[in-house]
Amino acid sequence: MTYPGVMRFQLLGPVEVSDGGAVPLGGPKQRTVLAALLLHANRVVQENSLTDLTWGDNPPAGARGQLQLYVSRLRKALGGREIAHHGGGYRIVVGPGELDLTEFDEETRLARADLTAGRDTDAAKRLRAALALWRGAALGGTSGSLTDREGPALAERRLTAMEDLFAVELRLGRHQQILGDLQRAVGEEPFRESFQAHLMTALHASGHTEAALRVHTEVRERLSTELGLDPGRLVQGAHQRILQGEVHDTRPAQLPADIHGFAGRQAEMRLLDAAADRPLIVISGMAGVGKTSLAVHWATTVADRFPDGILHVNLRGYDPGGAGTTPAEAIRGFLEAFDVPPQSIPVTPAAQIGLYRRLVAGKRLLVLLDNARDPDDVRPLLPNSPGCLAVVTSRHVLSALVVTDGAYPLPVDPLSATESRQLLAARLGADQVAAEPSPVDEIIDRCAGLPLAMTLVATRAAVNRRFTLAAVAGELRAGADPLDALSSVDRSIDVRMVFSWSFDGLSEDAAALFRLLGLHCGPDVTASAAAAMMGVPVRRAGELFAELADANLVVEHVTGRFTMHDLLRAYAGGRLPDDAGPPLRRVLDYYLHSAYAADGMLYPHRDEAELPALVDGVTPETFAGDRDAAAWLTAERPVLLAAVDQALGSGFPAHAFRLALALVTFLDRHGWWDEEVAALEQALAAAGELDDPVRQSHAMRVLGTAYARLGRYDRAAELAGEALALSERNDDLIGRARAHRDLAMLCWRAGRGAETLHHLREVLDLSVTAGLRAGPAFALYLFACVHYLTGEHERALEVCRAAVASYRVIGDRIGEAVAWVGCGLINAALGRDRAAVTCHETALTLRRETGERLLVAESLVSIGATHAAADRPADARSAWQDAHRILSELDHPDQAHVAALLDRTGSP
Repeated sequence: MTYPGVMRFQLLGPVEVSDGGAVPLGGPKQRTVLAALLLHANRVVQENSLTDLTWGDNPPAGARGQLQLYVSRLRKALGGREIAHHGGGYRIVVGPGELDLTEFDEETRLARADLTAGRDTDAAKRLRAALALWRGAALGGTSGSLTDREGPALAERRLTAMEDLFAVELRLGRHQQILGDLQRAVGEEPFRESFQAHLMTALHASGHTEAALRVHTEVRERLSTELGLDPGRLVQGAHQRILQGEVHDTRPAQLPADIHGFAGRQAEMRLLDAAADRPLIVISGMAGVGKTSLAVHWATTVADRFPDGILHVNLRGYDPGGAGTTPAEAIRGFLEAFDVPPQSIPVTPAAQIGLYRRLVAGKRLLVLLDNARDPDDVRPLLPNSPGCLAVVTSRHVLSALVVTDGAYPLPVDPLSATESRQLLAARLGADQVAAEPSPVDEIIDRCAGLPLAMTLVATRAAVNRRFTLAAVAGELRAGADPLDALSSVDRSIDVRMVFSWSFDGLSEDAAALFRLLGLHCGPDVTASAAAAMMGVPVRRAGELFAELADANLVVEHVTGRFTMHDLLRAYAGGRLPDDAGPPLRRVLDYYLHSAYAADGMLYPHRDEAELPALVDGVTPETFAGDRDAAAWLTAERPVLLAAVDQALGSGFPAHAFRLALALVTFLDRHGWWDEEVAALEQALAAAGELDDPVRQSHAMRVLGTAYARLGRYDRAAELAGEALALSERNDDLIGRARAHRDLAMLCWRAGRGAETLHHLREVLDLSVTAGLRAGPAFALYLFACVHYLTGEHERALEVCRAAVASYRVIGDRIGEAVAWVGCGLINAALGRDRAAVTCHETALTLRRETGERLLVAESLVSIGATHAAADRPADARSAWQDAHRILSELDHPDQAHVAALLDRTGSP
């Protein structure tokens, strides 16, 4: 957005400034100083950084004096524009609509929000507007030291926006219209794989298939000749789709691998084909009868009917540990499959479902919901779009879905004798099955036609080639274990005998691992966690998993992550060692210490905590950086949440307490506030079991903050008050200080100034008395708040600026953003509304960098309030509309408050 009558700074091309006409900027060095300041607009750039960016590694002896001269000349050229000397550096003040780079970043951010919400047309318009701001290579006319250091990152931002634009234009069917843009982009960036893939797709869709294939040939030859590489997956994927006559965008592809040796079920396959035009199919049958295998195999054969993708989730409705997948967890998995950024996922489950439904609207999509137990677990996941089909598998018929949702019921019986023989032939070879017809009949009879049981029997026979099938049948006949009832269906099988064959054939260590898998808390497990349970090296655990996979006792369903059928899990649980406490302690130690290390990477400014001692034989994960840590936490999230529950229920409350708290930063930043609340409720229960009032008050306060994220401010205040009372009863000075801090924040938000001042003074008094390690930056911020509330605004601003500088020194961007908000409020109180907006804009930039959308909305609300108080209703409305859009996408309760502000735009 641009504002009439304001100065215009341009970095996206030759560095220029206009104010109704071109402003003379002097030579390259002076332009470089201006550009370096503008790249960090409204923030201090240290003198040594400016020197490096202007002269590189060989600055002249009088560089500092020349730098001062350049700044002086720039002030004069810019008509007195504020370029302040502060804290050993300089800062240029830039307002909204004045800097093309800020406008570009804002337009691309809004475009990505439009993409998330399915507003492709709006997104394309914004992306085109953003890219139109570029007039050539960024930072033109400046020194080589600046362009070398900053130019590539700016260029990458432009290229990323171009990728987003081309992808959305293709999705909108504008293949012909963007051919010219794509050809120019490929000419500029011949090694940018996405551009080549998009060009191939657009050419093919425009009827120029030969030209598209020529592009692939040219790319392959260029990569081979110049880099010695083959084309990557994007180009290869586009090439493959062209050869197959397809043109479509990246789509969810969550379908598990087809079952090796699938046999029989021809009648059921025909029925599924016939019912494929229904919106919903329910495949039901007893445990081990092959429901999932049937669903996956059929989905594989009809995948081409669903060009927009396949979604899959195991709802684990019959998990022996009761830790099923909730609809909310499943929905989030679906949204991630659509590449929705975590920060763009709404707060409430209802809004998440709404976003999911919007994403699938108008698409042809297959949704496979495996192992459902209850219709209420299924309904939120149904795509509810005419071109989509949902297939549900369950041990129950789920009649309610048939009656009220129009589901087509497909009951699955055990395999017939003929089909069973086909399965054994696929596993063992037709010759061996034909050579021993009577033993085969007996095996089929004793396995009751259950594919799971026959697969394990076939595995035993295949591994032990010296066994005849007659010998295998004789073992089944001699089994002393009584028949196991596997479901409510009146059908039984000696499945323990079959499982025991696979189990008894394992090496001693593999058998020990298999037993312990019945103890593990989560839906899947890695070799590292298994190594901790067993107290062996990770490499050895990997070897044992390979042995279990060879025996068909586990499946590596995702690279490095192993799972097992719930019947096998129950069997493993029944064979646990008498004393399962030590291995459980080891794996909980592994998860706790690893999660704590990851949390330290995400937020290095946290207060350090004392953990339960690490037992021998456990090696926690280590992380190279915050991305590594976040990736591990993302992969392990369901397991870690289950581990909190298991630790609490298994006599390890200290682990439950500390593990829940170690997940707070990660869950909070991704907006998984419901999961955060659930984990912290368990932490509070664990603190109660430990009879530790210090931990109880701590859990209450952090839980209160999580409730505040959900907009439940009354509950947050209630918990903070309970934490304060508990800390006072137990003379916990640090707990009292922190509870007063939380109450101060809540009172400030509610506009209760006197109560806020009371709580802040208590924090400061207690910090000194208790020796609270609040840190100088936070202490300065607290003092600034007190000065502000007592009317000492100039002093408050001075101290709050010092807090900003202190936070910056330690690299705490979250704290720095809070301090900038404080500066904005104080400037507004002093009547300096432009400066106030600048401060809030700076906080807004920092919060966008950290991806905290809720806090971004908070800053936008403050910006709008500042504009409104200065009688700029149009600017206020613009900021509030952006805030309301974010809060609506998150389905956050604060959207009602912002809607009310929009209704009365213009009122201070």
